[in-house]
Amino acid sequence: MPTGTLRPAILTHRAQPSELGAVVGTLSRAFQTEPAFAHILPDSADRQRRLPKAFRIIAGQDMRVGQIFATDGGEAITMWRAPGHMRDSAWDDVRLGIPYLLAFGGGIGRGLQVAGLIKQNLPIEDCWYLHYAACDPAFQGKGYGGAVIRAGLAAADVDRAKAYLETADAVNLPIYQALGFEVIKTWQVPGGPPFWGMMRAARG
Repeated sequence: MPTGTLRPAILTHRAQPSELGAVVGTLSRAFQTEPAFAHILPDSADRQRRLPKAFRIIAGQDMRVGQIFATDGGEAITMWRAPGHMRDSAWDDVRLGIPYLLAFGGGIGRGLQVAGLIKQNLPIEDCWYLHYAACDPAFQGKGYGGAVIRAGLAAADVDRAKAYLETADAVNLPIYQALGFEVIKTWQVPGGPPFWGMMRAARG
């Protein structure tokens, strides 16, 4: 791109059920080296096999109770849970128990431990919850991730609601801070990675 030429705008949209396969693919590629999933599924080959199964369950649930935003080329994804749906219901825990067991296999115990700590540390007040943010490794550093995060934040601003996320990757902290999030708590998974909980104040 010649010097002084503006980069074309990155277009985003709300993902539809027909795009679930593409959403799962981007998430699975993006989270192959993420600390929490590396702890849950320590064998890289096993992780590569199992993440698509796990993300198909997670993305289907998030699409049902919130919104998924994607760049128009599928380079990046954000999955948001709407206020009132940050936590799965008791029925969802029962309904999804067997599918999660099949998806995570021997990692299910570590997965339940991580999920339990995440749930325990969720804020009490209702927020738009950035459940997952992912950018295909081939497109990182090009603005795609920021574009889909801002798409979700725009929905939160319409509701004049706070936005919350947690991350187990310290590399993400300055990215989220640049988008208005601040660290409000930290916790440690025993034998696993630290987590940072971050909140963005209501706007609009």
